[in-house]
Order: sequence, then structure tokens, then C-alpha cells
Amino acid sequence: MMAGKRYFFFILLFLNLISLTVFAQERNNQIFNPSTIKSGEVKTNTIRSDFGPSVVGDTLYFTSYSDKVLGKPDKKLRESAFYDLFRAKIDKDGNTISEREPVAEFLTKYHDGPVSYCENTGELFVTQSDNAAAAKSPKSNKKDTIRLRIVIAKKINGKWTSLTYFPYNNPAYSVGHPAISSTGDTLVFSSDQHGGFGQTDLYYSIRKGGKWSLPVNMGASINTSGKEEFSFITHNHTGGSFLVFASTRSGGFGGLDMYYTRFPFNNDKIEHFAAPINTPDDDFGMVIIPDAEFGYFSSNRPGTGFDDIYKFTFKKFAEPVAVKPLPLPMLPVEELYVFNTRTRKPIMDTKIITCDSALILTGPGGKAALPDNKQNECEVSATKFGFNPVKKLLIAKLVTKGELNRDTIWMDPIIGRVTLLNIYYDYDKSDVLPESAVELDRLIAFMNENPDLKVQLSSHTDSRGNDAYNMRLSEQRAQSAVKYIVSNGIKADRITGKGYGETQLVNKCANGVDCTPQEHRQNRRTEIFVPEIGKSNEVKQTEGDYSGVPDKKQNTTIGIKKEEKSALESISKVVSDKKAKKPTSGKISKAVHFTETNVKSDGFTLSSVAKIDNEQVSRTYFLVVGSFRQKANADRFLTKTLQKGFPAQIVMAKPYFRIGIAHKSFKEAKETLGKITGEYAGCWIL
Repeated sequence: MMAGKRYFFFILLFLNLISLTVFAQERNNQIFNPSTIKSGEVKTNTIRSDFGPSVVGDTLYFTSYSDKVLGKPDKKLRESAFYDLFRAKIDKDGNTISEREPVAEFLTKYHDGPVSYCENTGELFVTQSDNAAAAKSPKSNKKDTIRLRIVIAKKINGKWTSLTYFPYNNPAYSVGHPAISSTGDTLVFSSDQHGGFGQTDLYYSIRKGGKWSLPVNMGASINTSGKEEFSFITHNHTGGSFLVFASTRSGGFGGLDMYYTRFPFNNDKIEHFAAPINTPDDDFGMVIIPDAEFGYFSSNRPGTGFDDIYKFTFKKFAEPVAVKPLPLPMLPVEELYVFNTRTRKPIMDTKIITCDSALILTGPGGKAALPDNKQNECEVSATKFGFNPVKKLLIAKLVTKGELNRDTIWMDPIIGRVTLLNIYYDYDKSDVLPESAVELDRLIAFMNENPDLKVQLSSHTDSRGNDAYNMRLSEQRAQSAVKYIVSNGIKADRITGKGYGETQLVNKCANGVDCTPQEHRQNRRTEIFVPEIGKSNEVKQTEGDYSGVPDKKQNTTIGIKKEEKSALESISKVVSDKKAKKPTSGKISKAVHFTETNVKSDGFTLSSVAKIDNEQVSRTYFLVVGSFRQKANADRFLTKTLQKGFPAQIVMAKPYFRIGIAHKSFKEAKETLGKITGEYAGCWIL
């Protein structure tokens, strides 16, 4: 009998331990005891909007309309009134004990507040309108277009002084609603920048050595397709820290509801505040006083005004709560996506240079795989013709089992600064030359990435020949260029061409004036005009009629030093002699060095004379299938390409090692390009 009682006692003790453990775990995920909450309005509320409470010492800071506009109709407020920053004294229990007054240092022309205060550093993080951008906005839509920024201020001689701007403010989008950690090294804020999950997302930035890190999105567990904003980090010395924020996510009572989770966030459970904190109305902007048992929040529930500030009290749990450590290791970024900020569409064939100098091209969907990335922080660069280059720091993060760490780069199309070159013609011809096709291909790529742009072409002739004939010839040249562009997938209504004959010469070479072939060729051109960008640039021509067929009056080694001329002539003889011999078998691995400049295109140089192992070859066209910074990577890629049966070689064009397949003509290179596009993405002809 005694044994049975002893057994029952141990069972009961075991069950009690389990219940205590569960209760302790439940308390670990709660800021305070929810059953003890009481709330009521503060005395400083007005008939208009009062929101965004924050406590600085013994003072309550909040955002509200100026007393001057409180009596204005709602329509007038919506059209022209802006929020100011106010303050009022509070007692030890959080009750307001003074009239509200504006904070004079932050009475700007536009919005000011809400704020977040760091007692450790004495800094006040203030949400403000981006005044410079606001001043440029039309008055009719100013309130709808003004973006927010964060200003960091400190008190000097008893007055707030704006010291610095958060370095990641941007006039293109809003950065606001700051929440600073108790140590002052972590800032959480809300932003509607591109690449987020919803209308506004929460981001964080870490300050180290006085410098703020690149902001990081807090991920899909916190951010939704709706709004996440008005964040706050609790500063309790016991019980750990929590991140409080407002969200329109599903599962709430309605409108903006307030949620909280452990901070730093580690895929912890996100908790929803019960009533009376949350209601079917908008509830947002909570702040909790460190080590006290009261706080404030904002709500548009029925009250004195449209938005009101509420003080609430609660009882803390008796036992301190241990902070859950942040587990390691982190998972580096494995997939990267590149998108156009203007069209919101993926960008193929973007060149990605990784932190270990590897070159990767984005494929369909703008995707680039980074399977070999082992670094927790990896800065990559993205370049694409027609876009501003972008550098981004990819940061490792914690993910659930089986999940990939993905990141996105958004690239801005270059409007106003892209350089396009004129295209030129042989004498008495309207054909699009290979060197001109290179420039037209660049234009086509740019038009594909900017589908709203329209382009105008103007074609011209030199003065030789009959004026009426030259007018017809220039029209043929314009239509030849238009036909080339349309045949490559551009809609006909986006490109127009017009001929001007010899009416717009660019030099002295009018009728009867003796000029060189080079000077005449400057006039045989088609100029490209993009309304949003401007006219194409002139290019000094070093050849006569066409770089592939040298002018008889010219020396083919023009631009080469005299002392090198005899050596090149000797090399030409060696090449001619070797052509008479039977070609040797084996893999091609000769390095090609360009020696004579004609046209610069996309950062590298096109050349009419190349030297292959010190042998001069006239106008070789290379179909480039790969490009690398490191010689070792280029060698590995070359080996694989040769194994597939393609007669490739390394083309030296600093700073990249390019793998190319040699062709005798541009036409042959184009034909090969059409055959291997599926095998190699992003090829081009050099």
C-alpha cells in the first residue's frame, strides 16, 4: 500500500514539473501578464490625430497636428497640413502632468515624427519628410508623393541638434518609423523600397565602428504582403528584449494590429496582443518603459480624436526570463535574382561577379545560382548594358530545414546617361556593316530592357554624287537600319528612320572640297536619337570605307608605330606562308591580343588587326561564350568547351579572360551564334 502511494506521489510530482515547464515556456514568449492589462486615454489628446508615443526621460514625445490647424475641415487637413512633434511631462506612473508643447527644434515645413530614443547614446531617431524631395514635388500632389527619412539628433546645450542622416535614406522611397535597440547598435525601421514582401516591410541595420551596415529585410516570417510598420524594441534589463510592431496580416482583429516576438529575431513565434490592446480598429505605435509596468500605444478606436494615445498598465511576471541564444551556423545566400526596377521584370544575361571573383550570368527568370558561396557576407556586383551597375552585400541568415537563402538585386535602367555611337557605311552602299551591327545590337538590347522607349534614326551621306541621289541613298540607309532592328524583335512603331542626304555634313567636305576618304566617311552615318537620352556620339574613323576592306589609298597598318611596321609586314608574310601549308591537328589554345583600336563597345575594344601567337590576322570575329576575371577559371571553361567539340580559344581583353570561337566573317559568327544559343546563354560577337 505504501509503495502504491509513493508511486502515485512521484507521478503527481512529474506532472507538476511538466506543467511548470509548459507554464515557464509560455511566459518566456510573453512580454507581460495579459490578464492584468488596463488602458485609458492620456490627457493631451486632441480632436484630431495624436499618435507615435515615445518616452525621453520624464517626457512623453508624440506626433500631432499644430494647434493652428485643429479647427480646419478634414479636407483642408488632408490637402495641406503636416504633422509636428510635441511633448508633455509625465510623472513616475506615466500620467501626463503638463500641457503639450511643440518641440521647436523639429518644427519643419513638412512631417516630423514619430521618434525613438536611445538612453545609452543620447540619440533621438526622428522620422521626417525628405524636405529636398518634397520641395520639388508639385503642390497639387505634395502630400501623396513626399517620402520619409530618418534623422539622428543629440542634445547640445539643452537643444536637439540634427547631427546626421541615416545613410540609407533614399528620395525614391520612404525610410521611417525607427526603433533603436538599448545599446544603440541595431536600428529597425519600415520602408516601401523595391524588393520587399508587401506595401511596407521591416528592415534592420547594425552599427559597427560608427558605420551602419546595408539594411536587411527581416524576412517572410515577419513581413507580409500588407503593411509592417511602427516598430519598437523593449529595453527591459531582465526578461530579454522583444520586437513590437504593427501589421495588417491576416489573423488579426482588423486594420492594423500589434504583434511581438523575441529580438534578435530567430524564427520565433510571432504573438498577437489580446484585447484591450488590439481591437477591430487600427492599433499601432506601442512603447514600453524600461523596467516599469506601464506603456503607451496609438489607436483610432472611438475616442477624443481620429487617432488617440492610450496609456496602459500591466503586471510583469515575477521571474526573469532568460534570453534565447542565437544559434549558428548561418546559411549563405545560394540563389540570387535580378529584376528591373522600372518594369518589375527579371533581367537575363546580367553579369554577376561574386566575392571570389567568379563570373555568373543570370538565366531565365533573372536567376543566378551561387552553390559554391560559403561566406556569411559576400559582396557581389551586377552589370548589364543599359542599367546602372549595382553592388550588394549578400548576408547569411537562419532558415528552416530545406529552405534556401535567396536574395534579390534591383537594377535601375540608365535614362539620360547611356552612350550610343553613330553607325557608318561603305561608299555608295546602304548595307548595315558588321561593326554597325554591334552598335545596333546594343541599341536593341537597351530597347528590350526599356519597352516604353522609342527611337529615331537619321541617316546621311557624304557630298559626292548627285544631291537627289544622295537623298534617296540616305533614306535607304535609314530604312536598312530600321529593318535590321525590327527583324530582331523590336516593334515597328517604336523605331522611325529618315534620310537627310548631304544636307547635314559634320565637316568641311562639301561639293568641290578635296577631302580624305576618312573625312568623307564621317558624313556617311546614321545618328541614333532617344528622346529620354539624347543623340548618339560621333566616333573618329581610322579606316576609309570599311574596316574589313581597307581603302587602297591608306596604309593597312595605320595607327601602328613606324618601328613596328616592318615587323608586322614580316609577320604577314609568315601568315601567308603558313596558309599554304597543311593545318596541324590538335586543340586550339592560342591567346589573341588586340593591337589596333577602331570602336569601343561595352567596355572592351573591337579591333581590325589581331595577333595570334605573334601572327597577324586580318579581321577575325570571335563569338564569345564565356568571360572570367581569373585565368584558372577561364582555363577550366575552355577545357569543357573544347570537349564539347567547339574550337574555342582564350581571347585576351583586359580585365577579363574571354573564351571565343574564331570566324573569318561576321556572317559566319552570326550563324554559329544562332546554333549555340541554347548551349551558351549571353554570347556576343567580338
